[in-house]
Amino acid sequence: MPMPSSPDAANRTKFYLVRHADAGDRGDFDGPDIERPLTQKGKEQAIAIAVRLKGQGIQRVRSSPATRCVQTAQPLAAALGVQLEICEELYEGNEIEVGPANGTVIVAHGDNIPMLLRRLGAGLSGPWCKKGSVWSVTLDEDGRLLEAGYWANRD
Repeated sequence: MPMPSSPDAANRTKFYLVRHADAGDRGDFDGPDIERPLTQKGKEQAIAIAVRLKGQGIQRVRSSPATRCVQTAQPLAAALGVQLEICEELYEGNEIEVGPANGTVIVAHGDNIPMLLRRLGAGLSGPWCKKGSVWSVTLDEDGRLLEAGYWANRD
């Protein structure tokens, strides 16, 4: 949903946090976890994410180097015609730094996305970071949380 048109809307930052789509269970993959790919269900979720976010004014797509994150981000980057940025600092266990993020999608993990949301002051309850889920986050000019909306991809 586009931000409302108001005098202070220009001073807001809106970005999206995407948890990688379904990649099965860590223990079921015979190889380094960073190389664990999406399942067929995950590939379908990645396409659904691209469809949902395509018209949202996104100009930049950043991803953890984990294969499952890159594969989640690729359909969106392709649909938008933007280059996918692989960012080591988005890998599991790292704290996400938002930086200049207006119009950015950040594809990361089930540990560092909630860590960032808590740091921003989002109240989290229930299943709030399922695989293939999307958070839309709006900050004011001082970096304070104005809005955080959650969309869980279908199971």
